[in-house]
Amino acid sequence: MSEKSSTSGSNCGESNSAANDIEESEEKIESNQKLKKKKKNALCQKEFAAPAADFVDNMPPPPIRDELQPIDYFYFLFGKQSTTLLTNQSNLYSVQKNPNKPARISETEMEYFIGILLMTGIYSFPKQRYFWSGDTRVESISSVMSRDRFLGIKKYLRVTDNSVQSNRTDINFDRANKVRPLLNI
Repeated sequence: MSEKSSTSGSNCGESNSAANDIEESEEKIESNQKLKKKKKNALCQKEFAAPAADFVDNMPPPPIRDELQPIDYFYFLFGKQSTTLLTNQSNLYSVQKNPNKPARISETEMEYFIGILLMTGIYSFPKQRYFWSGDTRVESISSVMSRDRFLGIKKYLRVTDNSVQSNRTDINFDRANKVRPLLNI
């Protein structure tokens, strides 16, 4: 019996030291976790102090412009020079096609025409005529220009003079020659 007790006692001592080791490692883990939480809380709890900034002499003055109107954006895309070119070349072409009945397109009408083309890109009708028909009429388009006038301008719309075209067999032939002046603008 004494052997068993001594053996069991030695086993108890070993199990106690193993249990102590486990407890110590658990305590270390807990203390590490507490330190991490303290560090994390310490970072989160610091008050933010805004840096002093002096913008008095470093900033340019604000722009004087008022807010832009839609027509200003239109002129950014299509300047006066573009509408003048389109108007002149379209009128020239209408005279070349039918000298007895010129189209007489004004620059204002050309601007309306381009605006209508932009508006028709928003809607998805299969034909442009639907913008002026009864059931599908779009008031913002049909009130600006009649359907027949729109189609007449579209018929004569040109960028270059057709009578002065370079030969396709020429080495310097520009494939974009019909729109080159507009691209250059």
